[in-house]
Amino acid sequence: MRIDSWIGTNRDIGAQRTESRSTDGRRPRSSFRIRPRVKVSTMRTARPTPFDRLSSREREIGEAVIADLATHAWARPLITIVNQSGGPTATNKAQMFELRFGRALSRVGVAPHYEVPGEGQSTLDFGFISGEQPWAVELMRLEETQAARNATFTATDGIGTPWFGRHLYSNAEDVRQSIEGETLKSVERICQKCEKDGQPHKFPVPRGTYHAILVDMSAFLNAGGDRWDRIHIGLGGEYVAPGHRMHWNGKVVTGVFHPNTSLRGAREARERVHFIGFVNEPMRDLDEFSVSTQFVANPNLFTNSNAVRVAIATWPLQPATVL
Repeated sequence: MRIDSWIGTNRDIGAQRTESRSTDGRRPRSSFRIRPRVKVSTMRTARPTPFDRLSSREREIGEAVIADLATHAWARPLITIVNQSGGPTATNKAQMFELRFGRALSRVGVAPHYEVPGEGQSTLDFGFISGEQPWAVELMRLEETQAARNATFTATDGIGTPWFGRHLYSNAEDVRQSIEGETLKSVERICQKCEKDGQPHKFPVPRGTYHAILVDMSAFLNAGGDRWDRIHIGLGGEYVAPGHRMHWNGKVVTGVFHPNTSLRGAREARERVHFIGFVNEPMRDLDEFSVSTQFVANPNLFTNSNAVRVAIATWPLQPATVL
């Protein structure tokens, strides 16, 4: 049985992730206990949950980003949206993600173009030239799933201290409240970026431009997951060690770029997207975008690993890590 559980107090909104691993690095298959070891009374929480709240440091970083970009024409539509809701909040994290990326590009001398033409009548979030190489990039945020919200609870211990926590495990009564369910939902959401109403969406057929999807992972499994989760989501279970391999209805969960993935948009992703960049920023300082990103390359669009290295070398935010 696979288990992820988190416990935190209202004084520690970041929460303490209490996922345990065995000595061989595998996720646990046994039962777990809630901490502290006291009698608790629980109540399921409504949205939003404490795990996706905006920390004070994240708000400070957001305000600094807005100040830095105040004179940048491309950023004004995003800044307007954020300011209309009172500045950086939990409700505009997606817009702040875009602003942080655009700022990171500007910091390395790359001029970002916002909302560039995509497939059909759609647009892509960013287009830019880096090292004479064109890139088109779509950003998305993996928001908390309803299953994750339903797996979140509040509790009060025997001396009246409030707690909150989340438990995702394989044999949950609702099978969606599991790591497997969260992984499958992530694959589905990324694929859906590439298709709409039965037609290709966002990314055109590649013609000299590298295409990437950047995914904000901060709300995935609360802590953003690990490298095995990202490989699993991008490529599939056969690309990870057996102890990290997940199954759904008796079959290994396949990833966005896997040829057996038949979710809506999967075919278009395999044919049109070169990289998925998984981003999990610690939110400790302003300039952490590049070191917080791990890429998975699409094996359907690259003939070998050297071709991947040549392509990712043109990514402007270095060092760029490909898993």
